[in-house]
Amino acid sequence: MARIIIIDDHAFFRVGLISILKSEKTFEIVAEYSNSLIDPHLESVDLALIDISMASEKSGIEIITEMRQAHPSIKIVILTSHREEFYLVNALRAGVEGYIHKDAPPEELLLGLRSVLQGKTFYSSEISDILINHVYTSTSNRLPQLTVRERQVVEHLVEGLLSKEIAVKLNISMRTVEKHRSNILGKFKLRNTTELVKRLIELKFK
Repeated sequence: MARIIIIDDHAFFRVGLISILKSEKTFEIVAEYSNSLIDPHLESVDLALIDISMASEKSGIEIITEMRQAHPSIKIVILTSHREEFYLVNALRAGVEGYIHKDAPPEELLLGLRSVLQGKTFYSSEISDILINHVYTSTSNRLPQLTVRERQVVEHLVEGLLSKEIAVKLNISMRTVEKHRSNILGKFKLRNTTELVKRLIELKFK
């Protein structure tokens, strides 16, 4: 059972979010907070869902930074309405494992949380588009050239999708997805998807 806390200053949103999370039998909501006054004893918490901007004494980034220092084992996912690159960059620099837009459908949210709890990173579709596009516009001279289809596959890999899920999304065979994945890793000279995602995040800050 994954123990989860929610930190968001919108009461109606928290109610709806809790309802969605309770549909996942392996999730347990252990606490919810509307501000930065969080119980310091969080040793048993597995994952924190945090809004990046709240009407409280501390911003979401400040809360994340403090939580990272006090409880480094807690996985942190941003759940926010912000699409601006500024917020995404600050969140990634703070070391979050996921960034999900509040417009994401419930199934994407649940997929993201399961992925993060399995040790992966996850960015909802809108956010992965921002990440990939920025990396390629700001560091294009240091990146291998990808085809349009390869960039589409990369975006879905960043979202945490499996090859069979990407195949459905792009209406191509899983064998074709695996071929694109192999070509992408070869161009980046990397061994696996985890290294690819880390590399793209690193490039965002160079």
